Amino acid sequence: MANEPEPEITNETPTAEDYAAIKLELEGERQRAQGLVAEATRELTERIATLEADLATKTGELEPLKGQLAEASTNFEGAKAAYAYALEDFKKLAAASNPLIPPEVIFGTTVEEVKGSLERANKLVANVQESLAKQATLSVVPAGAPARTGPNVEGMSTIEKINLGLEQAKKRKEQ
Repeated sequence: MANEPEPEITNETPTAEDYAAIKLELEGERQRAQGLVAEATRELTERIATLEADLATKTGELEPLKGQLAEASTNFEGAKAAYAYALEDFKKLAAASNPLIPPEVIFGTTVEEVKGSLERANKLVANVQESLAKQATLSVVPAGAPARTGPNVEGMSTIEKINLGLEQAKKRKEQ
């Protein structure tokens, strides 16, 4: 456009031919501009087409994965529920197989935690049993009835001894 001569400015009214010439000139410029735009954006247009094709491929690959994820999620929730039931059954079994341990002390949200609480409770029961065994050996009670002997008079005063003798004589008389 810089090479073209400047149109003359006149006060004359343009004719239909002038309009047709301008229209042809503008149409040529439009086609040339479209050609330049197409040439300038050709690489980008090709890249966009490639990316759109890749996106379509990836979207197609994503749909089955979404289905697999939904199925895995459902399976996981089912497995969590089954694990919770199994854990409760394990706690009940542990309580039933250890009658000396109260069920309240068997706790936990995993098998390892339940085993740990069971071990602590077993140690506590063992400590209590050991303590009771020690106490039992300290106060030994002989088997059978004690020998029939009279009361111990060693620590009694003379009056207490006389009263004891009178009571024994009275009991013998009543028999």
